Amino acid sequence: MQHGGPLSAMRMDDEMKLSAHELEFMAEDELVEVVPRFAFDEVNMACGSYGPFQPMMPTKVPLWFAIQLVQRNLAKVTPPQWLQEEEVQELWNREDASRKKQELQEVPFHYQEIAALILRHCSDSFDGREDKVRLTLKDIEDLREDKLRESLRGLDDDHPVVNISNISAMELNKIRPFLINALHQFRDLARAETAVAQGSQALQPQAAGGL
Repeated sequence: MQHGGPLSAMRMDDEMKLSAHELEFMAEDELVEVVPRFAFDEVNMACGSYGPFQPMMPTKVPLWFAIQLVQRNLAKVTPPQWLQEEEVQELWNREDASRKKQELQEVPFHYQEIAALILRHCSDSFDGREDKVRLTLKDIEDLREDKLRESLRGLDDDHPVVNISNISAMELNKIRPFLINALHQFRDLARAETAVAQGSQALQPQAAGGL
């Protein structure tokens, strides 16, 4: 097989990908814990019922609703456990330890979008450690992308397999065009090989028959 193979000619079509805004929109339905600064009855919405709300009594609401409350100074968001500084550092340690195996560690599917939204709109929830959390998350994202890049680099006609266990929504979105193109390439190659094999069989001389 020539270096690079048919996969080397693939393009990464941006039209196949969702925008960061679209991914964040989908992540906004994830539930997060808030500590209200107000009292109010249960709120009924199309997506569910939330509350009742009592001052200093934690409750869970969709992320988009939590952001609205924070912007009105009506509540404070409690970052998810996995977004706490110690947990983020521990995730980095696990990602680094599995670097050679190119294994992605388990994360929430929308972890990048949720983290970005909370850090952007609710930075006071980190008690002054938001910059450290943000930098460690960036290191994690870069390391995970390196792992995916190495996995994809080994993808060719003779080894059409890539491990995407524990991949996140944003990571999957980035490689989606490549994977779709790869599937199309492998399908076309399989069809071509089948056609050649069938043609070769048809051209084989028939055994001489007796009179």
